[in-house]
Amino acid sequence: MSRQIPLNEVTAALTASLSVAALEPLAQGGQKYVFKGKLENAEAAVKVVLLPDGPDSVYVLERAQREVEVLATIDSPRVVRVLSEVVEIDFDGGAQAVAWVEEWLDGSDMRKNLDKTWDYARCARLIANIGEALAAFHDLEVVHRDLSPANVRELSDGSFSLMDPGLARHLAKTALTGLFQPGTPGHRSPEHVPGGDIQPVSDIFALGILAFLALTGAHPIDPSGAEDDYYRRLREYDSPKIETICSDIPTALRDVINRCLQRQPARRFLDGQELVEELQIHKQVFGSYFINA
Repeated sequence: MSRQIPLNEVTAALTASLSVAALEPLAQGGQKYVFKGKLENAEAAVKVVLLPDGPDSVYVLERAQREVEVLATIDSPRVVRVLSEVVEIDFDGGAQAVAWVEEWLDGSDMRKNLDKTWDYARCARLIANIGEALAAFHDLEVVHRDLSPANVRELSDGSFSLMDPGLARHLAKTALTGLFQPGTPGHRSPEHVPGGDIQPVSDIFALGILAFLALTGAHPIDPSGAEDDYYRRLREYDSPKIETICSDIPTALRDVINRCLQRQPARRFLDGQELVEELQIHKQVFGSYFINA
């Protein structure tokens, strides 16, 4: 994209294309805008992505369509709901964008809440809530592939919701999602290494990373340095046992995190449903955090 679009042009286009009102800009980074607004008098989040010039525009458009398609299919209180289809917008000067509407989630992204280490109850709630979200994804044979703090929302009531499946892979539609391995450095599984095969078990590893990071302030596998070195560590290094840092961690929480972070996929929980079933056994630690608790 050769230029930024003035906010007044963006808001006017959104009002006309999506019937949203009372738009307030919340964030702008790169070619993406996020607004808070109202759709039929209900609070909503409006996302806009400017399409780059050249062939990359096709990829950006497909990613937006994939995100909305996945969200429209999944019915879970732990996953943000989409409220519109993707619309394409043409601006003066030839610039183009895509936009859609999602439900409004209060609270803040998890990445803003990592300045201090968490207590065990908060971490257990994270695992239970996002475990339920992953179970909804995996039940539809969809792998999120980018389970990072930016894509997890901690709501004002203390619960967690999963967002932004723009890099999701539908296991039955590999032609749609491609074979490259995306994700956020520090939050990748060993299967994210180029040539790997990302499966539901890969999301389980990423959830283990989030829990480890929340409790310790550090990643279990160091993502710093050259990407090749990071990939080598993912392939060859075992994550440290959480109890070596958090010596008084409850046994059930310890065992769940350590199992999520097993380097060999077969030693992890195989998907979100198997994780949730294990968590529900340990009612004292996790039992009160489920939707139907």
